[in-house]
Amino acid sequence: MKPIWEINKDKKAALEKLLSFAGTQKRLAHFLDVTPSNVNSWVKRGYISATAAIKAEEVTNGYVTKEELRPDVVEWK
Repeated sequence: MKPIWEINKDKKAALEKLLSFAGTQKRLAHFLDVTPSNVNSWVKRGYISATAAIKAEEVTNGYVTKEELRPDVVEWK
């Protein structure tokens, strides 16, 4: 099992990969059907919500997976 600091680092790296895919925070918000302030909050805290991670995997056709974005989630619905 990875230490929490490493998991947090992985979540932040995956979020950066997702932002790079979208190009801007505003475009990411549009892709995921959330507000730009939601995306800004994710950037500040360093990770995306689990619900949005599922949508992000769909939108990117698996380029960024929900498991990459949220390695701390143990069971997906």
